[in-house]
Amino acid sequence: MQNSQDSNAATFTWVWENQRFSMPVGKEDILQLARAVEHEGYPEVGVAWALIQRTAWLWSHGMRFNLGRLVTAYAQPINPLWFPGGKKHDEEMARLSKLGDAAGQLNESSRALARVSKAATPWGEISSKTKKVIADILNNLSTSPVLGAVHYWKSHGMTFAENQAARPTLVLMDKGYGFGPGRNVFFAESKSGGFGGISVLNGSKAWPGETQNVAGVGDAGKIVLAAALGYFAWRYFL
Repeated sequence: MQNSQDSNAATFTWVWENQRFSMPVGKEDILQLARAVEHEGYPEVGVAWALIQRTAWLWSHGMRFNLGRLVTAYAQPINPLWFPGGKKHDEEMARLSKLGDAAGQLNESSRALARVSKAATPWGEISSKTKKVIADILNNLSTSPVLGAVHYWKSHGMTFAENQAARPTLVLMDKGYGFGPGRNVFFAESKSGGFGGISVLNGSKAWPGETQNVAGVGDAGKIVLAAALGYFAWRYFL
């Protein structure tokens, strides 16, 4: 995987608790962000900013994951832990097996295979809608509509009471997006309210370009390790 800290990287900057932070972001980081935005559902701009803010929030607290690696670990549609044989996929299959849900297992198996394809979406197959979301961010034409959000989940019409009971530090943000299939709702940590205000320097350096494709197949082990580390950060940090 391309290292986002190369000499051609753009820089994301922000201030938190009177300290300025700078995070290098390269073409592979932006490609992974675009893949997540493409496949995670509505509202795309909220998803993009929540992923950026999540990475910056961890970065501000000393957990300096590359944007692409954190995105890969967080976004289920492109996360290797949810591929066939991956840890999270196997756990879900075991859960469905205990419920006797054969149809659910079949659906999960199909979704797992589809994730492999989604994680390899070349830049040329990313939709114009997603590309505009990314271009606006890189050109400082977009501001976060979900300031403070460092998590998001598909709503499926749920109340999230169970999730919030397990993670009492999470604060549900009502931004008027509503609940329903395909829609995401956003959460802040108890201390992250208002976090954001991220700007981009030299954003064009991070634009993947039409020839940008998939992370090298030989990097699969690194991607899985990054996903595992990112999952740790998602589940246990703060």
